[in-house]
Amino acid sequence: MHKEFRAHHIICTSLYEGKGYSGAFCENMTRIVSALREDPNQRLVLVAKPDMICANCPNQTSKATCSHNANQVVEKDRRVMERFDLKENEEYSYRELCRHALEHMNHEVFMEFCGKCDWRAQGLCRYEDLLAQLASCVNQNRPSS
Repeated sequence: MHKEFRAHHIICTSLYEGKGYSGAFCENMTRIVSALREDPNQRLVLVAKPDMICANCPNQTSKATCSHNANQVVEKDRRVMERFDLKENEEYSYRELCRHALEHMNHEVFMEFCGKCDWRAQGLCRYEDLLAQLASCVNQNRPSS
């Protein structure tokens, strides 16, 4: 069984600090993020549709769309894939996803994807923290040169 993973969740999981839409959402997100951080070599299939994180999101509709911003999140996922040079429905390790994001991330890209996000507006997400978390994922348990 493969685990599906939304493209924009590369950013969200890197910056996640235990806050979210609801208790059930946070429990699920915390479990997933903890597992990814513990083992960044986990294989994930990149998608532009609801994934394992969306399972407990109160914005997910019965038709597997997002009620927030008229389901524009699908286009956001596809823009993330394009910017990070990733392919939809391809399998990557979480570490590979973080590496792609780190290689292509700059402040302009961060603002493109996170500029209007409610979580950033609340002060929960910062560009500098994203770079640090992506680098930590890429370099975790790597021998020093």
